[in-house]
Amino acid sequence: MLFVDDVTVVLSPAEWAICARPIVGDGGAQLLLRDLLAAMIDEHQILATYVQLDRAYQYAYSYGGGGFQDRFRAIIKAALRAGWAPK
Repeated sequence: MLFVDDVTVVLSPAEWAICARPIVGDGGAQLLLRDLLAAMIDEHQILATYVQLDRAYQYAYSYGGGGFQDRFRAIIKAALRAGWAPK
């Protein structure tokens, strides 16, 4: 079911290649990334909420290095193309 707060994020093949790498660990970034990838609705398409995307934006641009910024930046880039905007 599609809700008002859902965004269909379509990843390019290059973005998908970045995001599909194995996720090691169980911290907040890893859990969010797993949640986003579990929300795949079709090949390279993620059904994400605004809350998830806002959190992904924080991990991509506001926190220190943890190794997942490139994955979150790929998702954010695709979300921006879909019309999402950070708060």
